[in-house]
Amino acid sequence: MNISRPDCQPSPRYTNELLLTGTDRQSENAAAIVGQIAHELRQPLSAMEAIVYYLQLTVTDDPRTRAQIEKLRQLIEQSGSILSDAVHYLQAAPARPEHRDLHEALAECLSRLANPDQNLIELDLADPFPLLNFDLTQMDHLLSTALRFCLRAGRRAQPVEVSTHVEGACAVVSFSTAAPHFDIPTPEDLFTPFEDHPAAAAGLGLASIRRIAEAHGGTCQLTANPGHRVTLRLELPI
Repeated sequence: MNISRPDCQPSPRYTNELLLTGTDRQSENAAAIVGQIAHELRQPLSAMEAIVYYLQLTVTDDPRTRAQIEKLRQLIEQSGSILSDAVHYLQAAPARPEHRDLHEALAECLSRLANPDQNLIELDLADPFPLLNFDLTQMDHLLSTALRFCLRAGRRAQPVEVSTHVEGACAVVSFSTAAPHFDIPTPEDLFTPFEDHPAAAAGLGLASIRRIAEAHGGTCQLTANPGHRVTLRLELPI
């Protein structure tokens, strides 16, 4: 039960490299405003998260009450996701890329999932797998958002398969799940900002992770086959 924690401070190291359209001043102002709002809201959201955690530990008798507490937890998580997606959509250029272990970054994301969600993740990770040059904060958001998207697409009932492998000069990370109730006529539309889709946010989830992938010299694609299996594929240069 964790709220995604992006780098919410409006910092020049982001605003000089924004990928928004429009003038530099408009982009800088938008990044600063959204970053400050996210920073101010982090404290009350964290306090509400702590209260929910306490209630989950102490309320044990009434199943209806526990169901409402869990719903509240999910709403707090969704609110944090909306803020995180907006910040990273505006600040998608890599700020401090370093050679890092992507598997370690993925393990950290998985550790923050709620226990029922952790049980739905199936890993098939390549060994060995090369170190990649990425910004840790940005990549953490990308991986977390991809996992949330697949969990929600499968209605938190279908396993999410996460795999890594190497293709030529690219490292590939794939997130895949069965989503029999997921109506997706045009997968590419889900990367359009503010489109209504299963990402747990306001329509910026997939848009933000594509921007991060492209800012790192990579790509991000979504496919859905006739059997309603959804696959999110990330390619990053080695």
